[in-house]
Amino acid sequence: MTKQQKEQYRETSELRHIIFQLKGMKFRLDCGHHVTFGHNLSNDITIRQDSGRIVCSLCGYEGY
Repeated sequence: MTKQQKEQYRETSELRHIIFQLKGMKFRLDCGHHVTFGHNLSNDITIRQDSGRIVCSLCGYEGY
């Protein structure tokens, strides 16, 4: 990867800030499971870029 290509990427802190803004929000995922951002017992999510689906980590491992 060239230096110019590396400069196109943002820092992880920006992504954390975006996710922090979702804290307390509840969503039904494409796999049918649920997630509440910022809750200790919430599901983790997997974003499947190839299909645009957002699923829980368990269904992400199963290839949902």
